[in-house]
Amino acid sequence: MSLEEFMKQQYITLRDEIRASKARIFLIMILGTLFIPAAGYAARASSAAYAAASMPFIILVLMLAFLMEQNAIIRAGTYLKNHVEPHIEGITTWETWLQGNRALRDTDRYFFGSFLFVFFLFYAIGAGSAMEAMMEPWPEHAMYVAAAYGIGGIWFVIVLLRHWHACTATD
Repeated sequence: MSLEEFMKQQYITLRDEIRASKARIFLIMILGTLFIPAAGYAARASSAAYAAASMPFIILVLMLAFLMEQNAIIRAGTYLKNHVEPHIEGITTWETWLQGNRALRDTDRYFFGSFLFVFFLFYAIGAGSAMEAMMEPWPEHAMYVAAAYGIGGIWFVIVLLRHWHACTATD
């Protein structure tokens, strides 16, 4: 296989990977915005304390999946820009064009921040609701329940802060 063919195949493969990650992000967004409120309501309405208690952790997993997919997109795009596109001469390439149109990347950054803000609100509301559900049958475990949700929230904030720049870079 020639270098030119190899670079072409890398480009096609990475663009397909980015497309698949975008589709997974859309699925995570739909799943989260529809399933989480409905499941939280159903758990609360049926007095299912364990189901309500698990919702904040499910939200954390969805937020981490979103971070992971966003990071994969940025990583693939950066590789394309730095290792594949420099071998393509005579045309403006995708990542170079995106970098030159910063407003297009700003939209992604705003979407990323908005998604995480809404899901963090879901987490806070879900944790409060779950604590209420767990306190009714087991009030003696209040401190453990609060600590578990607090640790989960702090852990996610730490992960988010460590990955924020990588997931929102526009250059």
